Amino acid sequence: MCSPEEIIKTARKMAELGLVLGSYGNVSCRQGDRVLITPTKLDYFAMEPEDIVTLDLTGKRLAGRREPSSEFRLHLAIYHAREEARAVVHAHGIYALALSLIASELPPITEEMGHSLSGPVRVAPYAPAGSQALADRAAELLRETGSRALILARHGIVSLGEDLEEALLACRLVERGAQIYLLARK
Repeated sequence: MCSPEEIIKTARKMAELGLVLGSYGNVSCRQGDRVLITPTKLDYFAMEPEDIVTLDLTGKRLAGRREPSSEFRLHLAIYHAREEARAVVHAHGIYALALSLIASELPPITEEMGHSLSGPVRVAPYAPAGSQALADRAAELLRETGSRALILARHGIVSLGEDLEEALLACRLVERGAQIYLLARK
């Protein structure tokens, strides 16, 4: 089980690692038929546990004083597509974003990527942020590939795990792999 405090801790860690700026990016975890998710447009370092939003699996808000992340559809689609997913992290890593402009996938170029991500990380075709099209494309590719992560064209990384720590690690591995890939191309 995850808690609002753990979600906030993960979101702040993403910011500290340079994977997001301000309130861009989002974090969620699944508890049975409920999803806890970061709110929209609130800086992670100003976030309090009461700000975390609880949704049902259809997107209906059950608790929380704020609106959910604009990417709540993406998170819900992933939970529907991958039953084992208990946490989802979405970040805007600059290397993954840059890679999405020139490649259709990131091969498992490090040993860590091969062990943790289950193969290459595909780049999902562009769809507008927050849209159902983005959610559907991402969920379809994650179901198809079995990978723990995906790069969203012109947008960033989305990763999943059995817990928040595992989802964040997958995100970090993609960003590091993208950095290595781009350095090797020079």
